[in-house]
Amino acid sequence: MSADTGKIRTILIEDVPMARAAFTDVIEQHPRLELVQAAASWAEGKRALERSYDLLITDLDLGDGTGLDFVEQASKAGDKKVIVITVLGDVKSVMASVEAGADGYVLKSAQPEELKSAISTVLEGGSPISAAVAGHLLKKIRSETADENSSTDTPVTRLTAREVEILTELARGFTNKEVARQLGISPYTVAEHVKAIYRKMAVSTRSEAVSQAYREGLIR
Repeated sequence: MSADTGKIRTILIEDVPMARAAFTDVIEQHPRLELVQAAASWAEGKRALERSYDLLITDLDLGDGTGLDFVEQASKAGDKKVIVITVLGDVKSVMASVEAGADGYVLKSAQPEELKSAISTVLEGGSPISAAVAGHLLKKIRSETADENSSTDTPVTRLTAREVEILTELARGFTNKEVARQLGISPYTVAEHVKAIYRKMAVSTRSEAVSQAYREGLIR
């Protein structure tokens, strides 16, 4: 909060000129906010966040980078609030933003009043999400809950054939690069498969994955 005005110091990062102008108006008209800077690109945003601020309002797709970088940076600071405002209403983008630390998620199709309301809600400790986005999230949660309730698969049996193949090679002591060479795929692809294996098996190390696979009889 500004010591001079008592207002919430706000940084806006938006690369589309018309949208930036519209959001700037909302911020400048809000009685509790003080606009520190309206950055027009990822590069400008990076420099802007070197300044003192309390609230970050950022787009996700900035052309020269992703706003998720700034969401995570602000979240790690511990005393910042973050609102994402974007055209991306898909579940993946929403979840990535929430996991990075966003406090609110508003679609650009929202009316100015919705953005004003979202700002006020975030400042009061709430987590506003555009209604259209919330609907998608509820459908996903219901679907995942139904899948969990109906599935009798163990984590190991949910591995794909390729993941089992890679896990088997890892159990033999080969490194990711060696596995990649043997299977004719890139080390990056192997690393992505390994991350998927760890996630599905709820483990964090190779030894844990191999040990569980032996116990479940997946590899011998």
